[in-house]
Amino acid sequence: MYRRIHPDTPRELPLRMLLQPMGGGLFHRACEADTFRGLVAAILDDPAYETADAETRLVHRLRIADDVQLIAETDGRRLEVADHDAAEAINIASDEPFIRSLDRLGFVALEPRLQGPENRYEEGGRHG
Repeated sequence: MYRRIHPDTPRELPLRMLLQPMGGGLFHRACEADTFRGLVAAILDDPAYETADAETRLVHRLRIADDVQLIAETDGRRLEVADHDAAEAINIASDEPFIRSLDRLGFVALEPRLQGPENRYEEGGRHG
């Protein structure tokens, strides 16, 4: 579950993220979600992502990664798509690593309490 928010919107869900970078550290939209899967659904603006099968979710993450690669190339950056973390890679392995890699690369901005490996969000004892 996700919803679009404004900076002064009262918190209802545990995860917040800025998306759609406009340059200069500014982002066009903000959202909150109950899981990292919800954050990916917010990027897509597609609630059906959250209930889709694993293959469909992977295809969507690959599509977003391709778009991010293209945007990065316009800034002279070369990013790879991978199933693991690397300095200049978009990690498509699952929803949480995907969002964290987009945050690390500057294409989304997680709220500070969610940034970095020491602040991994755990949902039901699993990493989202």
